[in-house]
Amino acid sequence: MASELKRFVQAYRYGEWIGHVTQTIEFDSFMKALSWFANSNCSGCLQGGGMPNCEVRNCYKEKGLENCYSRKNFLKCEKLGYQKETHEVDESYARIKQIGYKNWLKEQEEKATANFDNICFLEKKAT
Repeated sequence: MASELKRFVQAYRYGEWIGHVTQTIEFDSFMKALSWFANSNCSGCLQGGGMPNCEVRNCYKEKGLENCYSRKNFLKCEKLGYQKETHEVDESYARIKQIGYKNWLKEQEEKATANFDNICFLEKKAT
């Protein structure tokens, strides 16, 4: 998505005229941030990606677990607030229980390869 937005912004040459319309956007900083998002590739929590101060990741590591989905009371965890707001946590947990964690990871990889994104989930929550 970020790379598509970057292409759009560059194709319409917004940088050449945006300063005449508004002074509220620092265009060079916006483009640097957009480039970072377009080129970033988060390796995921299990490989050390994501926010270093993530409560969820730090908790399961402290407990010596491979991930927090393996906890029996996972869905009751108070640390999942952000994840429940931005991801289909309940559905993912149900699917993991149905097919197993490794198979679920394989499904997630297939979705990513098919350009699946999580935006539709967030859009549904916004309406």
